[in-house]
Amino acid sequence: MRILHVYKDFAPHGGGGGVARHIHGLAVLAVEAGHAVRVAAPSAASEHVHAYEVVRVSARAMWQHIGWADAVHVHGARTPISALAASMAWLLGKRLVYTPHCYYDDDPALGKRLGKRCWDGLIERALLRGADRVVLLSAYWQDYLTRRGLRPAHPVLLPNAVLEAQLHAPPMEVPGLEGAPALLSVGRLDAVKRLHDAIALLGEPGMEHAVLHVVGRGPDRARLESFAQTRGWADRVRLHGFVDDADVAAMASVADLFVMPSAMEGMPTVLIEMLLLGCPVVASDIPGNRAILEAVGLSDALYPLGNVAALAACAATQRQRRVLPHTIAQVRAGFTWEHMRSRVGALYDAPKKEPAP
Repeated sequence: MRILHVYKDFAPHGGGGGVARHIHGLAVLAVEAGHAVRVAAPSAASEHVHAYEVVRVSARAMWQHIGWADAVHVHGARTPISALAASMAWLLGKRLVYTPHCYYDDDPALGKRLGKRCWDGLIERALLRGADRVVLLSAYWQDYLTRRGLRPAHPVLLPNAVLEAQLHAPPMEVPGLEGAPALLSVGRLDAVKRLHDAIALLGEPGMEHAVLHVVGRGPDRARLESFAQTRGWADRVRLHGFVDDADVAAMASVADLFVMPSAMEGMPTVLIEMLLLGCPVVASDIPGNRAILEAVGLSDALYPLGNVAALAACAATQRQRRVLPHTIAQVRAGFTWEHMRSRVGALYDAPKKEPAP
């Protein structure tokens, strides 16, 4: 079978985010099962480290790639290039799989909120009703869509996951991270990630000697730098920018705590990776984080979103613990692609379904 993945960008090993890593995991499993796989994205990185094909494609050139495929898997809620690819797949009678990943609805601009509502009524509903499979990362997203009147016709619950075989083991000797405790954050610098809460944590009792190490790039960097500066903590915030996976694994091995204060996540792969690497975590109590931590018995690592005092109390407890072997085993069983081969294969191997009445 020929499988085409479509998203707006693709750089799974270059700071491209959780969606790119999700696609990479699916692609690797499909190649191992004997399928031909191609990933098409307008902003695809020129990485050549995959057993599948990656193409940088314009909207005009998308048609030939849709024609090549037997199954088309489009990614990203409210993503124009994915919606275009889905329309072409329907016209050519291709099997269509859709993974929205995450819906962000809290945009402060009224015009953007109205634009999203219009998109949902005209395009998102059609994608959710017309796809042969709609992959949702957790039951929360199925409930969310039902409440919004956007119930998918053929939903499949498939949690996000990582390729354990490609997870970098830290080197035997790793220089320590500055700070007592040394706090780590990895991800895109975006307002929705609420990294200002992680910076504000430095002002809480018991955190006088803490240092926050932030890995990632994004549009929120200047605001975060200003936030740290105005509060007098700039010398205890290290903005590392892009760091490759091997070095992130090394940092995780010596960090005291991984901090994830996001306002919204689909189901963050970085949280899964940190647990597999044995790094203790604290995370905001939002559906995407909760779906992972509750499943592996770490609900006490969750704190109320935006409550920095609660974050500090949670951090004080979790930093004293290491991730136990049985917890890592639970993460491995529930959130690695290696344990979901049959479920992934069913997305593409099952016959096309007729649209639900």
